[in-house]
Amino acid sequence: MITATEFLDACHARGVRFVTGTPCSYLKPLINGAIDDPRFRFRDAVNEGDAVALAAGAVLGGARPLVMFQNSGLGNAVNALTSLCQPFRVPVLLVVTHRGEPGGEADEPQHEQMGRITTALLETLEIPWARFPELPADVGPALDAALAEMTASARPYAFVMRKDAVAAQKLKARPAATAPGERTVAVREDLRREPAARMSRTEALQAVRAARRPDEVLLATTGYTGRELYALGDEPWNLYVVGSMGSTSAFGLGLALQQPDRPVTVIDGDGAVLMRMGNLATVGAYAPATFRHIILDNEAHDSTGGQATVSRGVMFAAVAQACGYRRAVSTDDAEVFASALAAPSEAGPELIHLRIRPGAPDGLPRPKVTPAEVFARLRAWVAK
Repeated sequence: MITATEFLDACHARGVRFVTGTPCSYLKPLINGAIDDPRFRFRDAVNEGDAVALAAGAVLGGARPLVMFQNSGLGNAVNALTSLCQPFRVPVLLVVTHRGEPGGEADEPQHEQMGRITTALLETLEIPWARFPELPADVGPALDAALAEMTASARPYAFVMRKDAVAAQKLKARPAATAPGERTVAVREDLRREPAARMSRTEALQAVRAARRPDEVLLATTGYTGRELYALGDEPWNLYVVGSMGSTSAFGLGLALQQPDRPVTVIDGDGAVLMRMGNLATVGAYAPATFRHIILDNEAHDSTGGQATVSRGVMFAAVAQACGYRRAVSTDDAEVFASALAAPSEAGPELIHLRIRPGAPDGLPRPKVTPAEVFARLRAWVAK
């Protein structure tokens, strides 16, 4: 058994200081230690996949992140691990607990199957793994081996943690003891245009490009949004997310938290936001001042055949404001959209919800640069 301080000291000495994840009783000492230690930035995620995406964005900003979650949540993380970390070659360090470990102590029935397949699942995902170090002398060498593997492969690496691997540690920090008081959500939608009379996605992206602020990063969600942004002009500050649908906002949040002075704009779609709407709460909670979240909503899954989403009945701006976004606008009007883009940035985050018409240009190209090349290029540009 080791202490949380022994593991965290070794992490800090090796530049691992951005920590995210979701709780597990096995992880309690490490999470408590990271929350209470001012040397670390711990940011809770609403699910394991968003934790991985959050960490990946922090890597883009120059961090070496640590992601911790229970093995029952490994399924939630599969999409971000395979569709985000794999194609973009993003190394993140994982600590995955081993609830329901075969031959271990009896556990609850919901952990039995994942307990049997945890290590096999990691191997199927082609993620190298090792047992979490349980002796003080093993902590440094284990971390060195993990980080060396991550550097060589540009891929995640996992420690699999058994029960009682880390000595108990109580949490000193406590939630606010005061009542939040009266809170009002005041968002008005006045949507008068028929879908066919609205702006196109290309027109909206042209407006975003024209309003781009100095040093601003543009992160475009998967599908036609990224492809259309690329078609309008490939730039070093662009990133075209492929796969990992719904993860772009968590990815952008990670970058914004790691580089709080840099404007970060996430260009999302209605289907993607609906898929991982819980991340709106995380964005609102941690409130990066330079974070802009644009939802281009055509009420359809455009790139897969135009099937309708349920966004027609959703007031995204009201949801965002209720989650803590400082500014929220919803419109189907080109002039209102342009004014929202040009408005001086207040203390963020801000959300701009634009209803657009469905459809995409004929012959829309796919990016000729690979995801790994786009990520490496943007990481180098951000580092400057």
